[in-house]
Amino acid sequence: MNNLKKSILVMSSFVASNFPHYALSAASENTSTTNSDGSITVTQKINSSSTSPHYVAPSGYGFDIYSNANQDYSWQHNISVPEGSQITEATLTIYAYDVDSEAHHGENGEYDSVTVDGTALTPGFLQGTNGNWSTTVFDLPTSTLSDNLVNVDLDIDVNNDGWLTTLDYSLISVTYTQINNAAPNLPTLSRSTGLGSDDNLVVTVTGPTPADSDGDSVTYSYRWFVDVGQGFYVDDEFVGKSNNTGATLDSSETVAGEFWKVQVTAIDSNGLISDIAEITWPEIGDSDGDGIADNDDYAPNDPTIAFYSRTPTSGWYTLAFEDMWPYEGDYDLNDFITRYAYGVYTNASNQITRFDYYGQAVARGASQDNSFALSLSGIEASNVSSLTKTYNGSTEAIAPESGHSGELVIVAIESISDMLPSNGNSNFYNTESGDVRDAVDYSLSLIIDGSMPSLSGTALNPFIYKSDSRNKEIHLMNYPNTDLANTNIFGVGADDSSVDNNEYYQTVSGLPWALDIPTQWSHPYERTDTCQAYPNIVDWAESGGANNASWFLSPVNAKVW
Repeated sequence: MNNLKKSILVMSSFVASNFPHYALSAASENTSTTNSDGSITVTQKINSSSTSPHYVAPSGYGFDIYSNANQDYSWQHNISVPEGSQITEATLTIYAYDVDSEAHHGENGEYDSVTVDGTALTPGFLQGTNGNWSTTVFDLPTSTLSDNLVNVDLDIDVNNDGWLTTLDYSLISVTYTQINNAAPNLPTLSRSTGLGSDDNLVVTVTGPTPADSDGDSVTYSYRWFVDVGQGFYVDDEFVGKSNNTGATLDSSETVAGEFWKVQVTAIDSNGLISDIAEITWPEIGDSDGDGIADNDDYAPNDPTIAFYSRTPTSGWYTLAFEDMWPYEGDYDLNDFITRYAYGVYTNASNQITRFDYYGQAVARGASQDNSFALSLSGIEASNVSSLTKTYNGSTEAIAPESGHSGELVIVAIESISDMLPSNGNSNFYNTESGDVRDAVDYSLSLIIDGSMPSLSGTALNPFIYKSDSRNKEIHLMNYPNTDLANTNIFGVGADDSSVDNNEYYQTVSGLPWALDIPTQWSHPYERTDTCQAYPNIVDWAESGGANNASWFLSPVNAKVW
C-alpha cells in the first residue's frame, strides 16, 4: 500500500451515509432545463440508487463503497437528443472521494481509469487529493452520443498499487440547440517544434477550409494536459500548473521530462461545437523530438541523429596495400599506407543515418598511380542525400561511382601520386630512410536518406585499383570485389582466390595483398619484404590468424619506417 490510511481494507459495508449526496434528480432520470438563450441542457445522474440497465450493483463494491483494483465496475447513461439538434456542450462529471492523483506520487500514484464506449477519455483518469471529495470533468466527443447511449467503465488502481476509492455519482450533461445549422468542422492542427527550456508550446489551427460549412465565424477552445512522469496525462491544474486555456503554453509552465498535449474544439457563432481534435508534443528537453532527451542526444537539434560513435574511439587504424597483385612483387606492403577512423551517426532507433570516414594518407611506395575507394554494402546511390569530400581545406560535393548494385562505392582519392607526390629526394613518399613528410588529411561524409545497415563484417570494404585500369582491384583478404572488377585475374600468379569458397586476395600460404591493422603502424621500408620486417606475420598467415595475432607489434626496427 502506498498510503497508510489505505493499508487497511475498508469494510465493504461502508455505506452511502458516510458521504454527502446532492439532490440533482432521481437516479437514472433525465432532467431537462431550458436555458436563457433557448438551448436545452439534459442531465442524467447514475449512483448507487440506479437500477438496470443503468447500473447493476456488484456484491460488496461499487458506488458508495470503497473499492480496489479487483473491484472495477460499469454503468450506462442514456441521453436522448432530438433529431436535427446541434450539441453545444457535452461533459461527463464524476464525483469521487480520496483519489490520490497528486503529482508527487509519480508513477506510483492512484490511477483510476475512465473509458467511454471502450475509448479512453482525456485526462482519462479520476483526479483529486488524499481524503477529499473531488470533481473530474471529462469533455465528451460528440461522436460518443450518436446512439444516445454512453457506456462508462471504471478501472480502479490500474497499476495495482493498493489504492482504493469510492464514487458518489456520475453525471452526464448535454446541451443542445434546435437550429437549422451544422456544427463546425473538426479542426486540423500543427504544433511548434521547439522543446527547449525557453520554448513556448504553440498549437496552430491549420484547417479545414472552410472551418464551418455554413460560413459561420469560428472560435476555438483549448484544454491542456500534462504527464509529469506518472506515465499518464492529467489536467494541467491538477499538478500545480496554471489552468491554461490559450493556444500558447508559456515555457515557464514546462519542465524537462514532461509530456504535453492539447485538445482543441471549434465553436461557431451559434455556440455549436465540433468534435475534439488533439495534438501532442514529444518530451520537453528533447529539442528535435526524436525521443532522446537533449542531455543524451549527440545532435539535440537534428532528429536524424541521436548517437555518435568513433572507431577506434581514439587514435587510428592502418590500411596497407601491395599493388603488385596477383603477383607478390617485392611484398613491402607500402604502395599505399593510410591511417583511418570512421564515425557512425545513428538515429533514435539505432539506424545509421550518417557515416564519416577520416583518413591520413601516410605513404606511397608505388611507381604507378593508384586510386583509393570505399565500398559500403547494403546501400544504393539512390539512398544518398549528400556525399562530400574534404581535402586540402576544401569541401566539395561528389557523386558515388556508377555501375554498382547492392553497394555504394566512393572514390576517396583519385590519384594517390598527386596526394603524396615525389620530391627532389625521393620518387616515393615516406617509404625511404630520411624521407619524413607529414601525413595528408582527407575525409568523406555520407548523409543517408533513411538509414543503412550496420557496418559489421565486410560492410566497409576499402580497396585500391590501378588509376589507368579500373578493373584491377586489390582488396583486403576475403573481402569481395566490386561489380567493376575483372574476376578473370583471380587465380593468376600467386593469387589463390576462390569465389565459390568466398576466398579472395590471398596466396596459397594465406598471405594478403592488403592489411587492416588495428593501430597506427610502422610500415616496411621501400623494397623490404614485410615477412622480413615482421617475421611473425608468416606464422599468423599460415595459421589462418590463430597464432601471433599481434604480429604487427613486433617489427625489426631497422627494416621499418
